[in-house]
Amino acid sequence: MSVTAMQTKTMMQTKAAVLLEFNGASKRYVNVENQCVDALLPVTAKLHNGEFASLLGPSGCGKTTLLKMAAGLLEPSSGNITLADGQPVKPGSYGFVFQSAALLPWRTAFDNVMLPATVLGLPKSSSKRRALELLEMVGLSHALHKRPHELSGGMQQRVSIARALLHDPALLFMDEPFGALDAMTREELNLELQRIHLNYAKSVLFVTHDIEEAVLLSDRILVMSSGPGRLVKEIQVQLERPRSLAVKRDPEFYRIVQEVRDLLHRPVTIVNRPTPNS
Repeated sequence: MSVTAMQTKTMMQTKAAVLLEFNGASKRYVNVENQCVDALLPVTAKLHNGEFASLLGPSGCGKTTLLKMAAGLLEPSSGNITLADGQPVKPGSYGFVFQSAALLPWRTAFDNVMLPATVLGLPKSSSKRRALELLEMVGLSHALHKRPHELSGGMQQRVSIARALLHDPALLFMDEPFGALDAMTREELNLELQRIHLNYAKSVLFVTHDIEEAVLLSDRILVMSSGPGRLVKEIQVQLERPRSLAVKRDPEFYRIVQEVRDLLHRPVTIVNRPTPNS
């Protein structure tokens, strides 16, 4: 399925609606010496409907912490993260793709994709049809009955993405899902993820430390810096979609890459001021 100019225009218009809000969300923990340590300074930002936004920064800057707080897997120390209606994100309302595929080794590819149907109590017949459709969509219709050890790393991550989409969530959280893959497989899955995002109108919050990956995939990049973690700038990426790997030769692509790189290698100014925790 291709994305027409009209479809792209419609999607851009839809993105005006806010889906997820970060309201001064921070994280503090107590270390082994019983001292309070700020892992993530207060972040205030928004994710719009149908948008692909990346959290980009060095290791230890709090990207994954912020993502897990958004998914309700961690509690913020201050502030909150809510949907546009003010309600927290609930389990079952999103899909989550982890750094490793995290497949159950005793289950086949098909049975791993079906796992959310069991956990969420979804109808079996319709879930089976969707699982087959999703595995075909990610190019694994030939591998339904293979177990994880029979699949390459890239194939395992395709299964993981299909599993995250089984219950058709509008929101997809992804925590460096391609970081452990070789460069060619990573590029292939970048393009596959872009296709899923465009054709199925998913809102994606994507964690990465790869600058070019973020620019290739994103509508907007939230650049973070460590020591402690903070949001330093939001960068719009207005390159035409769909994007092929050839976009990396575009001067605008290079300009954005350089802007992000400069941000990551200079002293930073905090743009999100701490807000009182009501």
